[in-house]
Amino acid sequence: MADADWVRYKQIRGKDLPQVLSWNGQVYHRERVLKRDFYAAVGIYQPSTSNPDAANSTAPVLYKIYHADRFGLIPLGWLGRFLCRREMHFLKRLSDVPGIPKFREQVDATSFVREYVPGCNLREYSREHTPDAQFFPELKSILQAVHDRGISHNDLSKPENIVVTEAGRPVLIDFQIALDFAGRKVPGLGTLMRYFQRIDGYHITKIHRRRRPMDFAPEEIANAKKKGWLLHIHGHLRRPYRAVRHRVLNRLTVESPTAPR
Repeated sequence: MADADWVRYKQIRGKDLPQVLSWNGQVYHRERVLKRDFYAAVGIYQPSTSNPDAANSTAPVLYKIYHADRFGLIPLGWLGRFLCRREMHFLKRLSDVPGIPKFREQVDATSFVREYVPGCNLREYSREHTPDAQFFPELKSILQAVHDRGISHNDLSKPENIVVTEAGRPVLIDFQIALDFAGRKVPGLGTLMRYFQRIDGYHITKIHRRRRPMDFAPEEIANAKKKGWLLHIHGHLRRPYRAVRHRVLNRLTVESPTAPR
């Protein structure tokens, strides 16, 4: 089951996305929910036709809110605020990089608005289409620009974090667990960052190999399959975690997918 199926689950923490969003002096109405999980909810919002400033209200936006409520007796407001600040930080740092959605504005301590990129994620796209020959070179250029800023993405094992635009071009999203070590003078951090960035590259190459194997010679495929020690540990831990997580959610929180709103 793909991680993109999170929208199928009932919200187990936090409030649902509002039907109406007032932002930057304009009114937006929720079109549909893209994702809702333990940490955050994401939705597409269309501008109201009654907005006074029509020139600035023709495009939909993506609204993301991190949950700040308790989980049982555990206070988690600090976590919602922390994660929101982190993702905004990376979107701002990468605002001039083509292939990264543009940050718009912070709404409150746990939510923000960014550019909405029409299209679908790469997993969905690949069900009926094959990316063209330039798709993965473009994607690797975007990732290289991210790395050149001293940032690692850290969540590129999921094709859901790669958007394919309506024109078939790649866009990199979801910097929730990205990292940078800017300004931290600690021995070894540079080596650690380079390792995380190599993991980013490994995942992009793996996705590339699975969707366009014709781009690889046999020896290149063998090299692309080589993992570092951290990826081996992650793979062994991830499988039982996902199995337990999906089993619990299937028992307690599964609902039918909602129609676009």
